Amino acid sequence: MKLTDRSDYKKTWEDLAKDFESAQHFVAGHNDDSEFKRSAEVTLKVLMETVGVTKGDTFLEIGCGIGRVGRALSPKVKHWMGADISSGMLSQAEIYLRDLDNCSLHNLKSSSLTQFETESVDVIYCTVVFMHLLEWDRYRYIEEAMRVLKPGGRIYFDNVDITTNHGWQVFTDGCNFSPDERPAHLSMVSSAEELLTYGIRAGYEDAKIHKWGAAWVALVGTKL
Repeated sequence: MKLTDRSDYKKTWEDLAKDFESAQHFVAGHNDDSEFKRSAEVTLKVLMETVGVTKGDTFLEIGCGIGRVGRALSPKVKHWMGADISSGMLSQAEIYLRDLDNCSLHNLKSSSLTQFETESVDVIYCTVVFMHLLEWDRYRYIEEAMRVLKPGGRIYFDNVDITTNHGWQVFTDGCNFSPDERPAHLSMVSSAEELLTYGIRAGYEDAKIHKWGAAWVALVGTKL
């Protein structure tokens, strides 16, 4: 596998989103509908505890998949925007969210936020996605969020924490693949220091780390 294969996120996720069952499996790791909804509520709770969720907010989710979190979050905000590089994922999200009237879906043209207007969003978040991105692309999203956020806007970006037992298991599972057999969607981990460095370098003066669930580490910050 070439490095370019790993960063061809569009091809990888188009191939994994042929139908709802496949998309759900590769987003969540299972096809248990009750667990799928429960995990969305857990993420919603984390967002409420970290960046806050209010009826006046416009939220943008990077890597929204089939709308797992959007379905739980949208009734609590003014507008929820889901962005994904896979048109297949968005097609499934359109079906999953069809009864909600304050949602919009956006097909990312590349691993960037260039298509979104400056200072147009209150909160930008990205959950269970950094594990599939190379470090440069992780930072690019955090850096570009600064432009898209309104003054006072907030960010939340998480990944599996390599310092936890679960994180180390994810890391060693990846080690067990030979270099020429690693799937393009193979999960990669982060550390608190990595994410905090991204936040500070991107200009979030109040950047801080939030750890939760004995497995997750997240960058939280505000555009001052």
